[in-house]
Amino acid sequence: MQKNKAIAYLPGTNRAGNSLNILLIDAQPRSLPFTTFRTLTLPRVAGATPDKHHVQIIDGRVENIEIPAHGVDLAGITFSCNNAPLAYDIARKARDHGIMTIAGGTHTTAVPDEVLEHFDSVLIGEAEGGAWENVLRDAEKGLLEKRYTNATPPDLSSLSPPRLDLLRSMQYMTVYPVEATRGCPNRCSFCFNRYIHPTYRKRPVSHVVDDIELSDCNNIFFMDDNLTADKKHAKELFAALHPLKKRLYFQMELNAAEDEELVCLAAQAGCRGIFAGLESINSASLDSVSKSFNRIERYKEQIAVLDRHGIFVVGGLIFGLDGDNREVFNQTMEFLNNSGIFSVVVNLVIPYPGTEFHAQMQNEGRLLDLDYKSYTGYRLVVAPKGMSSEELKKGYENFTEEFYSVKNVMSRFRKQHRTLRQLPMYAAVNLAYRLPRQTKSRVLWG
Repeated sequence: MQKNKAIAYLPGTNRAGNSLNILLIDAQPRSLPFTTFRTLTLPRVAGATPDKHHVQIIDGRVENIEIPAHGVDLAGITFSCNNAPLAYDIARKARDHGIMTIAGGTHTTAVPDEVLEHFDSVLIGEAEGGAWENVLRDAEKGLLEKRYTNATPPDLSSLSPPRLDLLRSMQYMTVYPVEATRGCPNRCSFCFNRYIHPTYRKRPVSHVVDDIELSDCNNIFFMDDNLTADKKHAKELFAALHPLKKRLYFQMELNAAEDEELVCLAAQAGCRGIFAGLESINSASLDSVSKSFNRIERYKEQIAVLDRHGIFVVGGLIFGLDGDNREVFNQTMEFLNNSGIFSVVVNLVIPYPGTEFHAQMQNEGRLLDLDYKSYTGYRLVVAPKGMSSEELKKGYENFTEEFYSVKNVMSRFRKQHRTLRQLPMYAAVNLAYRLPRQTKSRVLWG
């Protein structure tokens, strides 16, 4: 029998045609309440589950993950690379209780053979489009194949509504999650997106509008990795959302700001802020990870265009790329303090298993730590080229301490000539990145 067709026979009677008690788990540790918002991954899986089955969701960010000894037939667990050890422990406890286990998510898609050492089965890629339905069909019979995947990416026009009603914690921020697209047309070597979402697809604009009309709050966050990659679709979407009078937040390429019509439509639709992966202010560093489409010389003007339309920019930065040297920290600080940017998320480079970047670092013998718990962006995992490991570690610590300091935050605020009305949001965004980072850094580095 072929490897991907091997069967995991599990305890229990054949329940073909009967209902299942399904426990869906997001294997993450507790998070600070003001950094936590609802996501769509497990609500989408629950939405794709026939009504005859009973589904419960546990989100480890906001509640304790407890596996009941009785009353659960199938546990579906999603997790990222750094949470793999936690997920493996949860799966062990579930299997000890005779519960069928299946893993999904980014890390499972990246290294399914490893994950199968801890789970009965794996779901590779996206759940909708037939894969999850096949899991449930087999689970009713008390057995699972080792691997499930879709032959083709699912059609986003046929998605069932997500079961957001199953996310009941009071700790979530008042932000409503929506998706209009999946995937990204870019091929950055450090990013895992193209593996779990192999093609860039768009949902019908009317379906997105329907979702937002059902929202229980005015703050809408698009879970898309690159909402404006198709500018025509994005413009149609923004025009359709204008009458709803919501506050929108999403991720996009910063160079999309070159299209001022798009920016204007986004602002009219209610966009208040965006996240953009700047990654570096060093062109050699961008080239090293296939992200040369970022135009560093245009960053400031692109940020200014968005700012003129009342849209703040939070940027993503990565230290430790191959073009970085010991001067990169001062250069980046000087640039940011004079760029007009609202804030940044600063990480050390993460070599996610399954990516081209991970393969390169492995081939070059530059992986310093194989413990997945370290793959958070807060800890040094890759040996740098342009400086010593100690210089990178210390430079990163000093940079984050200075950038998020009250003095620096207020200095940037005054320099950007923002109104006092913007100060609470400005302070909250920077605080949201400062406090969790300080806590995690202390845990990791002592």
